[in-house]
Amino acid sequence: MTPRYRMRRGRHNRRHGVTLVETGDKARTMHESPLPEQPVPMLRWRWIAALAVLSALPFLFVRVPPLTDVPGHIGRFAVQLAPADSVLHRYFDFVWRPTLNLAADLIVQALHPLLGPLAAMWLVCAAVPVLTVLGLLAVSRQLNPRGSAALPWALIFIYNSPFLWGFVNYAFTAALALCGFASWIALERRRALRGALFLLVAPALFLGHGEGGALLLLWAAGYEAGRAGRWWRPRAAFGVTARLWPFVTVLLPLVLSRGDSGTTAWDFPGKLDEMTALVRDQHALLDIATVAAALGVLLLGRLRDARIVRLGLWPVVGTAALFVAAPLQLSGTNNVDMRLAPYAVMLALALQDWRPVATRWRRLLLLAGTMLLALRFGITTASFLGYQREYARELAALDHIAPGSRVLNLVRSDCGLRAWRQPRVTHLGALATAERDAWTNAHWAVASIHLLQVRYGPPGFATDPSQLVYPQDCVGPGGEKRQRRTIQDLAPRLPLGQVDYLWLIDVPLPPGPADPRLVPVWRSGTSALYAVHPPEGT
Repeated sequence: MTPRYRMRRGRHNRRHGVTLVETGDKARTMHESPLPEQPVPMLRWRWIAALAVLSALPFLFVRVPPLTDVPGHIGRFAVQLAPADSVLHRYFDFVWRPTLNLAADLIVQALHPLLGPLAAMWLVCAAVPVLTVLGLLAVSRQLNPRGSAALPWALIFIYNSPFLWGFVNYAFTAALALCGFASWIALERRRALRGALFLLVAPALFLGHGEGGALLLLWAAGYEAGRAGRWWRPRAAFGVTARLWPFVTVLLPLVLSRGDSGTTAWDFPGKLDEMTALVRDQHALLDIATVAAALGVLLLGRLRDARIVRLGLWPVVGTAALFVAAPLQLSGTNNVDMRLAPYAVMLALALQDWRPVATRWRRLLLLAGTMLLALRFGITTASFLGYQREYARELAALDHIAPGSRVLNLVRSDCGLRAWRQPRVTHLGALATAERDAWTNAHWAVASIHLLQVRYGPPGFATDPSQLVYPQDCVGPGGEKRQRRTIQDLAPRLPLGQVDYLWLIDVPLPPGPADPRLVPVWRSGTSALYAVHPPEGT
């Protein structure tokens, strides 16, 4: 005779989240679909290690990581590490001070005697996907070991837009924050050890990048709120706050880093654009469809009763809410809000419990996510190979630049959908500083953020973004278009009398007679390097 079951108030089955009471002859727990007794195979440690190592594969094919801002960081490291008698000190200042943006600077400072600045930065960049995979899967293993059928979908967001933009300090610190979150959960029963560990880890992450460190605090607070239940009640809220005592040390870097404040501004309508570009890479249609499909997975799961696990709910909700509330610019730092969104989606997908859904749907979800992940990872790897070739072609100009020179750099930028696939050469000119001890105008020098400041620079062409030029249809009287310039606008105003070279990357000079001071010394396609000679007779 088949046993009969009914739902009633009674003992709760913690493993499966249902209350089932048997009224037949033989007691056993049932579910609407068979439940695996073992964790999802991807969450076994050997798979976690393999996936983490594999995630860095694209970097094995490149010398300079093709992340938009990375060449700018490498150029800054040249000034940071320059000996006292270097010519670079005539052009730049570099003064150490505590800021909430020092992750790569400190790592490169420590590793450069062994590896050199370029290899040290390569290692930092390659470590980001490795640590992100380790942290994400470790969190999922702790909180959702048997229901994480959407894990491949979550892994798609490892190569997210902030990382591909080259926000390396943030991406590296956020990856460590995921690992730290997993450790916070794992050490729940060893609170003395956890407290001692996080007294050191928490301020170190804030020093690496304030926003990345804030994610660790947010996730730990969300986890403790989930454990407390109705955390908004005064007694429960006090308990949550008390358990977060190891984070008191984050006050130290926050206080020490206070300095000149930059611009703070919100752009709420722009958040929709940021959501569509969470994995912006090579193909707009594929990238936007990927985000839509991932959000569809979350919605489909919710309709089929696949909910985010209780202890992971508030970390996900908190990250999403912070994305909505955060400004576009904070004290001079750009794109503050867009950095948060990929981690909200990533955590939601990893912590959505699909056990209530039929096995065939879970298998289909796992297969579709794995196929899309493999496709996107293949495209990213191939794109790194392409960028390596493009970088090698453009950087051949450096062989023709005399050491210690002044190099005015102009780089083509674009707008609209044409700009979706970025050439990632915006700061490539900064490598002239690293390779030839040269001054160039492609560096950042925002006083409230950066340790590097310029001592030399022609007015209007001293720092980023003076190197950017746009096509005519990207320039106009209003909005962002008002701040853009074309090569036709700039050519008559170039400070050629104050530089030694003009380096054009994908920017042909306007038609007509060329300035007689410009002597071509290298050319490749629409890129060229000109030596600037004084007019005859002077």
